[in-house]
Amino acid sequence: MLETYLFITPWGDECFNCEKETIRYFKHAEEKVDFKIVTVLNMNIVLKYIKRNQIKGADYNDLFSRMYLTSLDYKAACYQGKAKGRSFLTLMQTAIIDNGVSYSLELGSTIAREVGLDLEMFELDRQSDMVQEEFKHDQQLAHEMGAEDIPAAVIFNIKDEECGILMEHYDYETLASVCQLKMIHKTKPQPLFTPKTL
Repeated sequence: MLETYLFITPWGDECFNCEKETIRYFKHAEEKVDFKIVTVLNMNIVLKYIKRNQIKGADYNDLFSRMYLTSLDYKAACYQGKAKGRSFLTLMQTAIIDNGVSYSLELGSTIAREVGLDLEMFELDRQSDMVQEEFKHDQQLAHEMGAEDIPAAVIFNIKDEECGILMEHYDYETLASVCQLKMIHKTKPQPLFTPKTL
């Protein structure tokens, strides 16, 4: 079984594309996959977003706050099941990236309703200390796994957890070649890092 962590920002178009390609590949993979999407947010991500989208006169603090809100809302949605959490994330990304909608508490609640979340529970969870603590843990996890340049994926083969493969800005073909090498155990890719104890 492969254990895969995909580190993204919900606001990144490249992240959204990478996410779709990863899901598309794993849907047809022969080996079982434990796939986790983890949101990452730091100063560099916000600055890169401003630069990539050529936002003149951007309010850094406002952008950071709204990006932070998207991450907390995604975590809160996942409390009601991985499938609903992923549906929430996809609709959120479609609104932000494809439709250019500015993210807000109201939009998060609307999306929560659309994917069939218990809205009262979602509203409580999105403001909880537990969600904020888990978000901090995710940032630490990304740092420990060396996922500095987003999007990035870290893939472990459960049979051999000594090291993981870190891939940044990859496409479908690259992912397929790395996973196939790890699955058949004939040629082992050179590990890009050795993870710390998580």
